[in-house]
Amino acid sequence: MIHCPSCGSGLRFDIASQKTVCDHCRNAFDPQSLPDSAYDDAETAQVFDSYAVICPDCGAEMITTDSNDAVGFCPYCGGASVIHDKLRKEWNPDAVIPFAVTKEQCKELYIKEVKKHFFVSRKYCNPELIEGFRGIYMPYSSYSTLVQGNSRFKVKSAEKSIGNYDYETQYFFADMDIDYSVDDASVHETSLAFDDHLSEQLEPFDTRGLRPFNPGYLCGFYAETGDADAFEYAALAQDKVKDSVYEELKKDPVVRNEISTLGYSFDKSHDDFVPMKLKENKRRLYPVWFMSYRRGDKITYAAVNGQTGKLAADLPLSPLRILLTILGCSAVIFALLFILMRFLPTIPATTTLGVSSMLSLIGMYIMQHSFIRTVGKTLHSTELDKRIPINFYGSSALAVLGVILATTDGTRQQTRFAVGAVMAMLGFFLLIKNFINQSNSTSIIKRMNFDGLSMQQNGILAEAKSFRIKNAIYRLGFFVVIALSLTAILSDTATKELYFLYSALLAVLLFGLALLHIFFQTKVALRRLPQFNKKGAAYDEN
Repeated sequence: MIHCPSCGSGLRFDIASQKTVCDHCRNAFDPQSLPDSAYDDAETAQVFDSYAVICPDCGAEMITTDSNDAVGFCPYCGGASVIHDKLRKEWNPDAVIPFAVTKEQCKELYIKEVKKHFFVSRKYCNPELIEGFRGIYMPYSSYSTLVQGNSRFKVKSAEKSIGNYDYETQYFFADMDIDYSVDDASVHETSLAFDDHLSEQLEPFDTRGLRPFNPGYLCGFYAETGDADAFEYAALAQDKVKDSVYEELKKDPVVRNEISTLGYSFDKSHDDFVPMKLKENKRRLYPVWFMSYRRGDKITYAAVNGQTGKLAADLPLSPLRILLTILGCSAVIFALLFILMRFLPTIPATTTLGVSSMLSLIGMYIMQHSFIRTVGKTLHSTELDKRIPINFYGSSALAVLGVILATTDGTRQQTRFAVGAVMAMLGFFLLIKNFINQSNSTSIIKRMNFDGLSMQQNGILAEAKSFRIKNAIYRLGFFVVIALSLTAILSDTATKELYFLYSALLAVLLFGLALLHIFFQTKVALRRLPQFNKKGAAYDEN
């Protein structure tokens, strides 16, 4: 415990004033100016007294400077019991970024984010749940690097036109002798309990807020000491060092004269060879507000950057909210169709079936896009995490309008039918082109491997690969019914009842496909309880 120099009561760090305050005598102190007498042990230069907080369920461990601290549940597994271990001496981090976002601000940011997503259950706004946010200082390691020796860089020319709309880019290798040191080019979180997938979303932290470490900043908060091998992230650190080297070389007058002024630039290729010696430089603590919500053997996390307020959260979709929305939309559509058929009985059955077929294609595409983008966001793949192309909306409108014009004319000899048929065919083929492009994106998921992924990402990719097969089988049956429907429209020989039967079948299939995607989205947003095998919230394969 850190005691008040005035009255001896325990101190807490106040985020608003950025000082340690005493709730008993109301005095406030700069953490950096606390006298040695404030500590249980005056040897604060190298170590400080702390108490271990250990979860008996999952083994997660945090530390606190106050022996009277207790948490109601483990933030990592949601376990109901957390116990204190014996007093221990902790290593002294080099620096700390103090909390700047208060708990109230953290809760407001989280509620605001939840409310943005209509299909997320409002139980995630429950005051009792969000009161569970805990302030935890997460361990980060920075690296210093010596870049020294003969290096080789791939260099490329500016793109040049060589006629007939053809362009050419020239490449060559440049050898350079480099003697360069890099400090703090890479900083990475080193807690096995904190999932990399979450920590990466919270970055960056503003290192201008770093302060020399003092245990006073920990008063009222918890801290992780770091249990991952600092060099587990060496490859990532080296990539960041390379980026720093490129920037420094651009500033070098010799390089600028021989490369930049001639219109060449670094290609940043994997073929580049940069000899470097990496070593852990400093250990730091960065502030994070952390919350977990446990349901059986599943858990969801929410984390807020305690300095910038940036949020990363699992927000599982509510199947009930989505189901009610789909049923509501279906009711509105059927009501409109009923009204149109009641007051405009001349609308042909082929129009209903044609519009149903086009809407089914559109719905299939949107749901598949949602599946692909969910995987892309999770795996940080720019190839997959893309918005629906603008031309899709245009081709959809063209196809639907064309079907209506072509099928409501009543005869195939008039201009209206010809215009509608051309519009419908053009829109349909543009839709098929979008489906082909989408199929290529789905193939990327099939080819993805599990190397280099966190356990959470690994599990989601496994779910996606399994879902892709079930989804493909279902979509194949869907396409068969759409083909039969379009064949019936083109032949114009089916009975009115058959047209309406196909329309109803398409509606049922679309509804079933929506449910299939709903359950996938719900499933991948929930994590299994952490086992801390490697890199955070792991999937226990046993």
